[in-house]
Amino acid sequence: MPVQVCRAHSGLIRFIMFILIAVILLSLPGFIDPHPASAVCGSTGVPSDTLTIKVGYFGGPYYTKKVYTLTDFDKLPQVQQAYTFIDSMGAICIDAAAGVKLSDLLTDAGVDVNSIQTFYVNTNDIQFGWYINLDRSELLDTPRFYYPNLASHWDYDNKTPREGALDGAVRVEPIIAYKDNWQRYKAEPDFSAFDTSSRFRLLFGQKDATEDNAYQSAKWIHTIEIMLGGMPPSQVSLDQDWVNLKVGSTVKLTANIDPEEATEKSVTWSSSNPEAAIVDENGLVTVVGEGTAVITVTTIVGELTATCVVNGPEPIAAAQDSRTAGSSESKSNGQTEEEAGSSQQHLIDRELAENVVYLEEAGEQPWRVFEMSADAVALQRQEKDNVLDTYAAILFLLLFIFGSVKRYIEYAREVAM
Repeated sequence: MPVQVCRAHSGLIRFIMFILIAVILLSLPGFIDPHPASAVCGSTGVPSDTLTIKVGYFGGPYYTKKVYTLTDFDKLPQVQQAYTFIDSMGAICIDAAAGVKLSDLLTDAGVDVNSIQTFYVNTNDIQFGWYINLDRSELLDTPRFYYPNLASHWDYDNKTPREGALDGAVRVEPIIAYKDNWQRYKAEPDFSAFDTSSRFRLLFGQKDATEDNAYQSAKWIHTIEIMLGGMPPSQVSLDQDWVNLKVGSTVKLTANIDPEEATEKSVTWSSSNPEAAIVDENGLVTVVGEGTAVITVTTIVGELTATCVVNGPEPIAAAQDSRTAGSSESKSNGQTEEEAGSSQQHLIDRELAENVVYLEEAGEQPWRVFEMSADAVALQRQEKDNVLDTYAAILFLLLFIFGSVKRYIEYAREVAM
């Protein structure tokens, strides 16, 4: 009898452990379906009114490169293209779409295509994380096609293409569509009626005529985060840190970014006092009035800065060089070293006083960043689930349960004896 009781306890405990393990595994994200929830039929979202392009490096954060409104989108070269897809039910879908080539969009946003590693596509129906991520080789380098005969030469019983399905294949490029006409079980695309409810949608062709690729056509895109390879900027400097110019004069400032291997070298320019000097997106400074201005260059990635003073106090290093030269000249004019030193100290005291006044005045000036195609506002990278921590917690829980069960069995045996 004690043996039967012990066996009953052991069987019950094993059943409980099986249930616990099943619940834990089923609760893990992606254990049953590795695709995001939005890839399932029936998911809902809203069309996006803006499309944001961001860049960053592994580990983040990602920085806004450009935000496109519908008006901005209309100004880019437009294309119309048909695409074929195979959905999860084995049906052929044809989409007639209008939009902008992804390559043109990246060029306009100032992204170096050769430096891209991965695209992270964020959609309005996904609250946390991204909808899909695609490597550059997968999205841009892999040849993809539209098969105009696929729908009419598709075996719906066996879910396979029949002979002639690949005839007339057309090489297509990825586009971001702002209107399209997605149809299932249709033989030809229909460009006569467009729908904007899926805006913005990523479309790219098939690698072959058997690929289940409909879920990859992300719609309701609001942001594309681009992870770059290479190295981020570590330092920025200007070829001039002080200039003295008359009103109406111009000077071109050049930003030098280290290291040389840095991938993303885009910068923005700003002036502390636009009434005295302004600067354009290329670093061209124009003196427009009396007063002092500080021109600042800022890297988009990392927000590193360097400055140049326009019509203000000479920087200390340059002033020291001029004072050294002045001291030597004074000696040659018959001044004693003590007299020269006194004159030099007087210059230092006067310049320090001027610097104090200058800083106070500059602090009162409104800073203005000129409107540009890039907005260097750092945004925090969205946190992703740490799978290792999750599994570590599960392992700890299982070990704890196993130890507890083992002790209970030993206790049950002792009681039965």
